[in-house]
Amino acid sequence: MSNIHQKTLDNIIFLYEKYSKEHRANIQPFHLEKIKAGVKDFAYRFDDVIIRESLIEHSGSLPIIATAIYPHIDNPNVDLGRALVMLAIHDIGELITGDEIVFAKNKDSADKEKEAALKLLPESFHGIYLEMEERKSDTARFAKAVDKIAPNILDLITPAEITVDRYKKAINKEPQEIAPMIEEFKQPYMVWNSFMADLNLEILKRLDEKLRPFYQK
Repeated sequence: MSNIHQKTLDNIIFLYEKYSKEHRANIQPFHLEKIKAGVKDFAYRFDDVIIRESLIEHSGSLPIIATAIYPHIDNPNVDLGRALVMLAIHDIGELITGDEIVFAKNKDSADKEKEAALKLLPESFHGIYLEMEERKSDTARFAKAVDKIAPNILDLITPAEITVDRYKKAINKEPQEIAPMIEEFKQPYMVWNSFMADLNLEILKRLDEKLRPFYQK
């Protein structure tokens, strides 16, 4: 095996390990189902990484979501193949910086993640990475919208009591504040396309209905 093949393989193993071990802020509800089925009297804890979504799971879910949505966006300027490349690499900076709930992120943390991503990515990928980050094209806007909508779907299918506890402990939000906050923050990423915008509103409407029993009287 040549040196370039060895380096490439070593890099793939490094990425596979890091993506698998790096956990995001979101709960992975199907992990919770498996844990509950196998661990008697399992109790959720906010700081427990065992049921959090790993970065490799997040990156792996995005092509599924993108491929399901793509036929409905009716925009010939969106290149699905290019969007999938964007989604595959867009969070690589989190291998160094880690993830935090998006509503708590600031410009400094975003800049650090971008800097880390550009260090990890080959230079030939810098252009496509920045295209998505800066939403320079309809393809980039599509990829960014898919990335933003995925956690909303997880929030929708996560048990309501866990969603309520997570938002309270992470950013001190009450149940009735959750869906409106997500809409205010994320809907601007959707409005470039009417299908994306309406789909996100449908998700948030269902989330709001699910959380309603927890609203403070």
